[in-house]
Amino acid sequence: MSNGQQRIKLHVETGETRIDIEGDPDTVSREFLRQLAEVYPALELAKRLTYAPDIAKLSESLTGILEFASEGILLNRRDLSAEQAILVCLLGGFVGHRIGRKEVDSMSAATLSKVSGKALKTISNQLALMVDEGLVEKLGKGEHRITSLGIKKAEAVAGGLR
Repeated sequence: MSNGQQRIKLHVETGETRIDIEGDPDTVSREFLRQLAEVYPALELAKRLTYAPDIAKLSESLTGILEFASEGILLNRRDLSAEQAILVCLLGGFVGHRIGRKEVDSMSAATLSKVSGKALKTISNQLALMVDEGLVEKLGKGEHRITSLGIKKAEAVAGGLR
């Protein structure tokens, strides 16, 4: 390792094909998938048909709307509807968990109420509707997590707020 940067060496052999890649983890994973798609064209098709949230793009869409603090998520907008606030907060939880700023990617109705400034009853009612719509999933212990469909909608909401 030089300058604190992690480096990875990857060597793969399959039949007559050999792949050797060296670099930082992101570069190696991207290059490996690119080369693998050349060897197995169906993989490229599967990749195009698979939804994989882009954490960098999602983070950018939340800039100025919410922030991570030691006590949790800070929502910088109070003019949002209950649905918008829930989507943005749960998206923040998803992104925060992926980038190591939150231990879990879920939030309780009470936490969503506190962060959004909305009444707990309003948040609870809206969460029930959003679970029915497939935007949010209810976990044990009263926690809720955003779904892939919810991430797509939250990204559109966040983009419209900027």
